[in-house]
Amino acid sequence: MFIMPARTIVSILSLMAGAAIFGPAVIATVHGADTDGKIETPVAQPSTAKETAKTGEAQPPLFPTAESMKELYQPYLPNLESYEPMYFLVGTNPEDSKFQVSLKYRLFSEEGSLAQRFPWITGFHFGYTQTSFWDLKSASAPFEDTSYKPEVLFLFTNITSGIPCAKGFFVQSGLQHESNGRDGNASRSTNFLYLRPMCVFYDEASRLGLMVAPRLWLYLANAEDTNPDLSEYRGYFDLEVKVGKADGVVLGSHLRWAEEGGSTQLDLTYPLHRWLSGNLDVYLQVQYVDGLAESLLHFRERTRALRLGVALVR
Repeated sequence: MFIMPARTIVSILSLMAGAAIFGPAVIATVHGADTDGKIETPVAQPSTAKETAKTGEAQPPLFPTAESMKELYQPYLPNLESYEPMYFLVGTNPEDSKFQVSLKYRLFSEEGSLAQRFPWITGFHFGYTQTSFWDLKSASAPFEDTSYKPEVLFLFTNITSGIPCAKGFFVQSGLQHESNGRDGNASRSTNFLYLRPMCVFYDEASRLGLMVAPRLWLYLANAEDTNPDLSEYRGYFDLEVKVGKADGVVLGSHLRWAEEGGSTQLDLTYPLHRWLSGNLDVYLQVQYVDGLAESLLHFRERTRALRLGVALVR
């Protein structure tokens, strides 16, 4: 009969006890008694959060922020993007203050079966822009007027343009409704069918860019009882030009011409993190307007205003 040495039996029993305590995470090998009768000492490695907690090491939370948890229940959030500029501006005359919010939402999933067969379908978006004119000079600080602009739009991907130095040529088209949500004589409402080609030039070395984007539109179902002559003040054409550095100053302009006269809007923006050691992610914005039909309510009046504030999207 083979009789196992007592020292080896004790070692095996110790190993079994360690396995009972540490479970499958025990990493040890028993080589048996070698020529010197030595046995390798078992070493334990924790493999679960509970086991790691026993070692005193802190474990990061599964959801470090509320947003990371929200993504579980909002899987469509990547479809939501900024659209037109978003800003809050106070006029040198406070009654001419203004703010704007704007978002667009891609309707079809890029990973869906339809997009795999027809990639162009991801160009369909729903857009929403709201522009409010705020009279901060009056005691109650009322909103003088607000334009609500929902739309359905289609944005083509980059088209090979053959234009020297051009980094992109895009075309956007859509149907946009605009109204001010008022009733009676203060009600204003119209609809636009528009086409907007965009040509972008960009130099990677200097990070200097230029965008030229004319926009042409037709009026559909314009409210003939409250704003029948809107086209005479807004016209049918807008030329947008932006020039500047990606990490610096950008100057944007909108130029319109209508039967009753021309309109100009200039926007100068600068990233504030350049002044504040990278600690504040907003833009300083200065806006100058000399134009007709800036608001729907007073579309026959010319607005001249200088505004200063901050922008989230420029």
